[in-house]
Amino acid sequence: MKKTVCAVATMLSVCSAHAGERLSSEELKAFYTDTTISGVHHKLGPGKTYFGADGLVQSKSDNGKERIGKWWIDESSSKRCLRWNHKNKEFCHYTERNEDGTHTLVHGKNGKRLVEINSTQQGNQL
Repeated sequence: MKKTVCAVATMLSVCSAHAGERLSSEELKAFYTDTTISGVHHKLGPGKTYFGADGLVQSKSDNGKERIGKWWIDESSSKRCLRWNHKNKEFCHYTERNEDGTHTLVHGKNGKRLVEINSTQQGNQL
């Protein structure tokens, strides 16, 4: 019985080690490049964002707001960065895995959850 409890505890700790884990620079490239993510932004609500292989980013929220800009991976910090055309500021954030297989975009400085990423699709699905 003791061995069974130890085995189950070990399996749970190994499985949960991936939840909340930040994606590496290489994982970020694979996750975002030529991909449309669907999710819920903490301010803009539900929407989709396409990350082109050429560095173009396009976003459409369900409320009709559209944004265009450039995106890249900051390899030194393992953050996904972007600059919207209408803003004179770079936004660099972490992407974390969730237990249920989804991902979360997390603020690069204060750790707040910014976007709950529900799904991804290859190519531009806007």
